[in-house]
Amino acid sequence: MTKKLLIERGLAVGIILLFFGAAVSLTLVMPISAREPQTPPVLLKSLGTSTFFTTGEWMEQATTFSDRNRGISYICCVNDSIVWASAFNGDTPAYPCQDYTITIDGGTTWSAHTIPDAVNLYFSMIFALDATSAWAPLYAHQNGVMGLYCTSDGGNTWMRQESASFNLLGSFPNCVHFWDASVGWCMGDPADGYYEIYTTSDGGTTWVRVPSENIPDPLQGEYGLSGSYCVVGDTIWFGTNMGRLYRSIDQGLHWTVAQTPLRSYTKPTFKDENHGLVFDMNTAGSAALSETSDGGVTWQKVDFTGPCYNYDLRYIPGTVNMYISTGATDGASGASYSLDGGHTWTQYADVVGTPMLSLGFTTGKIGWAGSFNTDEFTGGIFKHVPGDPAPAFCIDVAGGNGFSVIVTNVGDTTATDVTCDVTIEGGLFIKPKDFSGNQATLGIGANFTVIGTPKGIGLGFLKPMPTITIDVNCAEGIGATKTIQAKIFFSKVTLQ
Repeated sequence: MTKKLLIERGLAVGIILLFFGAAVSLTLVMPISAREPQTPPVLLKSLGTSTFFTTGEWMEQATTFSDRNRGISYICCVNDSIVWASAFNGDTPAYPCQDYTITIDGGTTWSAHTIPDAVNLYFSMIFALDATSAWAPLYAHQNGVMGLYCTSDGGNTWMRQESASFNLLGSFPNCVHFWDASVGWCMGDPADGYYEIYTTSDGGTTWVRVPSENIPDPLQGEYGLSGSYCVVGDTIWFGTNMGRLYRSIDQGLHWTVAQTPLRSYTKPTFKDENHGLVFDMNTAGSAALSETSDGGVTWQKVDFTGPCYNYDLRYIPGTVNMYISTGATDGASGASYSLDGGHTWTQYADVVGTPMLSLGFTTGKIGWAGSFNTDEFTGGIFKHVPGDPAPAFCIDVAGGNGFSVIVTNVGDTTATDVTCDVTIEGGLFIKPKDFSGNQATLGIGANFTVIGTPKGIGLGFLKPMPTITIDVNCAEGIGATKTIQAKIFFSKVTLQ
């Protein structure tokens, strides 16, 4: 087993071991490299009476594992009915686990299983095409035969697809994805000096390794991360432990790489071929975020407000710009959402303090977040059930010769009679100080702009620096407010 066992799961065994007094046994099982560096500790779920949430947007469901504290490490949503989820041993994360669970009725019932003949193996992730066909990259602890395993009968039998060998020095399978029953891609750590990437056109019967000249060289000590990838159309991104992001636009045949502002365990999530976020899975409590608008060629750090957690983060398919984050760290457990691409985060009140793990979503805001089960009948995963459709507003401000305010409806229904009132306070002889605009209807994803052309001097020397306050409201009773300081010199506005 390598150090990736704990790093990539976001599992720090320290706190768990304090609960169960197993520190000595872990030292005997794990090589030193497996214990460093570690991500923030995961808060172990209480084994007492569980609370089932019947209101709000998260509904707890039972994963039906017979062993307690099975945590959900990866969720693959085929649609809003069929979902597969892989598990890890929450009592002792350093011990192998081949358990997974399936639902075919949207989570009303889950069915827990174990991959047979996979002793001493762990899930990197799981991917499914439907209720019967799935693939799982399994990595080895001690003498297990790691590689890419698949099932075509709903999990009754599994076989190792040997042409994706993953048996070289340095081999470690991380990710797998299929576009249909024939065309697929899988990725592992550098082996023989370059990333071990395979493609298939026959469902995995034959995997062909991508040649080294098609893949940028890894940095010294660089490797991929379990389940840390995203696919939109034919484009794939995967993150590394050194803050870099690899990209292919042709289903894995050719690759480029870019350095993000992050310097650690990078996981991507994209809403389309150009726009997406990466976050650092190795930060404590709150995530570090960066964004791109050119497919990952260039990146900018996101200075967000509100709680963005660091266990998992996903774009929600079909929304204008919504992302959800989860956390399972002591003191930072729960889930939050952003409607403006990760810049502003709001906490889900009904799961504050609850360990929330991996995410999986389909369109319509239907999705699931992993957690820990108490027993076979209690807990282990939460279903996200969206509330009634409502408009919501994102406010963007740009300076220059005057300023412009862009109001976007990032909700899931049309807004009517939308008003935007802008007020400037402070500064010397600033006129005019009030601006406004309105829109009779503002559809989902639509926007309108209010232009402000104040004149005067507001540099913060003689008078308080000007503050621009924007208030947006609509007939549906939804509003948004944004306040920003700005230096004004005659008609030039510089946002602060």
